[in-house]
Amino acid sequence: MHNYIINDRVLFNTFSGELSRLDDPKQLIILDNNAKRLFLRLIDSGYQIVPFEYLLSDIKDSHTPANTAKLITAELDHIVEAFRHINEFEPVLVTYSNGVQLSTDVELKVVTSYRTFDNNSEDKPHIAKESLFNPALREHKDNAPQEHHEVNHFVWYYTRIALAVSLFIFALYFALNLFSTKPNYFADYHPQGKYGACNVFIHNQKPTDLPHLKMRLEEFAISCDTPKNIYLGLPADDKRESIQVCTSDPDNDKTPCTNFYVVKVK
Repeated sequence: MHNYIINDRVLFNTFSGELSRLDDPKQLIILDNNAKRLFLRLIDSGYQIVPFEYLLSDIKDSHTPANTAKLITAELDHIVEAFRHINEFEPVLVTYSNGVQLSTDVELKVVTSYRTFDNNSEDKPHIAKESLFNPALREHKDNAPQEHHEVNHFVWYYTRIALAVSLFIFALYFALNLFSTKPNYFADYHPQGKYGACNVFIHNQKPTDLPHLKMRLEEFAISCDTPKNIYLGLPADDKRESIQVCTSDPDNDKTPCTNFYVVKVK
C-alpha cells in the first residue's frame, strides 16, 4: 500500500483520499471516491495524457455516457479545488480537449503504509495499473534516456583520454626543450662576408668594413689561411671592440675560442 508526498508539501492518503499539508496537518481535505480514483489513475499514468474515455471505469454511480462526462469534468475540478483549499496553488493537472494529464511539474515521492485490504473491497485503492498506451512506445521512451546517458558516458570517457594524452605530449615536449636547449651565445652575430678562409660575423649593433677588420687581424696576428669563424663586436658607444676567433662553430662543436679586445681611451 502506497501513499504519496506531492511537491514535498502535501501528503496524499490513497486509502482515505485525504490531502493534508506536511507543514500544517490541520489544513486538510478529503477527496470523494470518484475524485480519489481519478487522481490515482493520473498518478499511475506516469505523466501520460489519459483520454477521457479511459476514465469512465473510475466513475461510479453513473448510467449514461453524457452524465459520466459531466461527472469526470466535475471531479477534475474537485481535485483542483481541493489543492487550493489547502493553499497549494501550483497546477497539478493539465487538461486537453481529448484527455487530462498529471502536470510534469508535480514531484511525487512514494511512502509506504502497512494497512492491508481485501482484494474484493471497493475501498482498496487503485495502484500500478498497466500503461494505457502502446507498450512498445513506452519501452522506447524508457530506454531513450539510458541510451543517451550511455552515449554521453562513452564520449566523456574518450574525451578525458584524449585530453590526458595531449597534456602528456605537451609536458614531454616542454621538458625536452627545457633540458636539451642551450643558449646560443652568437645568436646576435650575422654573416658579414669572407676574408681569406675566415667567415666573418658581426654583432648587429654597428656595421664594419673589411679593411677595418683586416687591420685588427694584422694587429693581433690572426691568420686566415685556414678556415676560422671570426666574431666582431662593435658596441654602439664605440669604446671597445671585441674579436673572437674560433676554429669552428662554437655553439655546435663546443670548441674553445680566442678572445681579443680593443679598448679606446679618449
